[in-house]
Amino acid sequence: MKKVLTTCEFCGCGCNFYLGVEGGEIVAVYPSISHPISQGRLCIKGWQGHEYIHSPERLIAPLIKKGNRFREASWNEAYQLIVDKFNQTITRYGNDSIAVLSSAKCTNEENYLMQKFARACLGTNNIDHCARLCHASTLIGLVTTFGSGAMTNSINEIEGADVILIIGSNTTEQHPLIGDRVLRAIRKGAKVIVVDPRQTQVAKLCSLYLMPKPGSDVALLNGMMNIIITEGLEDKEFIAERTEGFEELKKTVASYTPERSAGITGVPKESIIEAARIYAGSKKNIIIYSMGITQHTTGVDNVMSCANLAML
Repeated sequence: MKKVLTTCEFCGCGCNFYLGVEGGEIVAVYPSISHPISQGRLCIKGWQGHEYIHSPERLIAPLIKKGNRFREASWNEAYQLIVDKFNQTITRYGNDSIAVLSSAKCTNEENYLMQKFARACLGTNNIDHCARLCHASTLIGLVTTFGSGAMTNSINEIEGADVILIIGSNTTEQHPLIGDRVLRAIRKGAKVIVVDPRQTQVAKLCSLYLMPKPGSDVALLNGMMNIIITEGLEDKEFIAERTEGFEELKKTVASYTPERSAGITGVPKESIIEAARIYAGSKKNIIIYSMGITQHTTGVDNVMSCANLAML
């Protein structure tokens, strides 16, 4: 049996595993012990997700539509049809009449080849990716506040945190290997605050669960920052040495009193105060957010509010 190292495509953790291939079919999965994220473990997606490859319901040959029905075709015929259609469209309407859409389900290498195919082969700059929707809020929000649109800590640092704030992330289902580290942190005594309109699995295990009205995340985060600043719990040395615009932030959150934030979010003011004190009471804090706050009309503001809270 041949073992082929590959990257899991089911979430953003990027776990590696080996596929056991025999007779041209995948017959087994082996986690990579040396990979820094999976570390010899996999979630149910990694263990069982390959089964669709050999599903009897999966298409195994190209289908070309003839009239109102699809007929099976050879790969050569299908490729020739694609080439002909591309050439006809480009000849008639120009290169920019073609658009290419890629996916986060592809590896970095595959996405690189896709943009190369679009620009160098088809001659079009019209290439897009699903991450433009889900990651754009993070990119703009964190570049504006931190200068870099990526996470500021490693995944492996999560289990060493004292306080973890999870907002808009169903962590154990969306990113199970990250969720595993959150659960390990809880076993080590970490306090976890979950902010989510839905009661997720982690919400049932956390120290404090806040259930805000959908779309009220900024008001909740501003309310927490109001309390931290009002009670003098902010890291004054860090703010003075590493940040700018603190006075503007202070003015912005001044109106978000616990009472006002509670009225907007539907979260009791006592819970908002408790969340702020728990978060500000520790030096090793981590904020985990996901598409629950990014794929939103206020996605950029949500991300910037998380970043502002982190810098306090």
